Amino acid sequence: MSPYAGLRNIVLIGFLFGFHGLLNRSLLIDNVSEIFIVTARITIVTVLLGIYCGKEFLREISLNFFLKGSLTGTLAIFIPGWTFIYALKNISSGLQSIFISTIPLFTVFWVLLLFKEEKITRLKIISVLIGLVGLIILFMSGATGLSGEGDLLTGGILALVGVQGLALSNITNKKDSQYIPAKTYLFTQWLCGSIISIVLFFALGGEIEPLNSSANLRLMGLVFIDIFNYSLFFYTIKRLSATFTTMVDYVVPITGITLGYIFLDEIVNNVFYPTLLLIFVSLYLAVKDEANNLS
Repeated sequence: MSPYAGLRNIVLIGFLFGFHGLLNRSLLIDNVSEIFIVTARITIVTVLLGIYCGKEFLREISLNFFLKGSLTGTLAIFIPGWTFIYALKNISSGLQSIFISTIPLFTVFWVLLLFKEEKITRLKIISVLIGLVGLIILFMSGATGLSGEGDLLTGGILALVGVQGLALSNITNKKDSQYIPAKTYLFTQWLCGSIISIVLFFALGGEIEPLNSSANLRLMGLVFIDIFNYSLFFYTIKRLSATFTTMVDYVVPITGITLGYIFLDEIVNNVFYPTLLLIFVSLYLAVKDEANNLS
């Protein structure tokens, strides 16, 4: 896969991921409990993937595959799923999408620490730092993205915890997907995330909530985005480097902030515009660096 084909996938994933935050936030606004949203979403995705992947999973699964898939499932599905939904009670979906844009920075750190086989070039580090500067500028504004409410410290810390899970899962996905059968690995991740979520749901006293037709449609929209995005991301990360693939997280803020402003009346500070410019520059440099490495 060429870097530019990868970029096409990244833009599509980022666009749909922006809708993911919007749908989650809209369900919270309608007073659907956060633990029901995240548990129902993960469980429904797991059931649907089980129908598609079940035969290969039963045929190919081994203890080693199960343990590795469970680790990535905890990092990529359970941790961000639960931390992001609680973050959205304190910050806007647009601001959360900006925290997501820090994933490349932390991926570079974890790659340097744990995955030394992958080369981190100076240009790639510069591209990440440029994106981080944009994030810092926006974060220093102190805004939660919500009108007169929210808690940036609580929401920001929760979002950054989820970011660590996704950054680490980018590395484990890249390493393990090279030899674990795709359907087996994919389903194991979601199965693990679902089991932990269901246990935690009942431990916290969660209750199954009846939803109206609008809320049901939004929940199923989350399920569709999860299946489509995760599958496309998994396909892309097998063919390009972990740090390059995480550039999807520079596309997410553009969509997330715009959609939150249009549909949920979230607040957009003027500092949003130079932030976007810096994100575009960082994405361009990352693609240029990957193209140079493959040429």
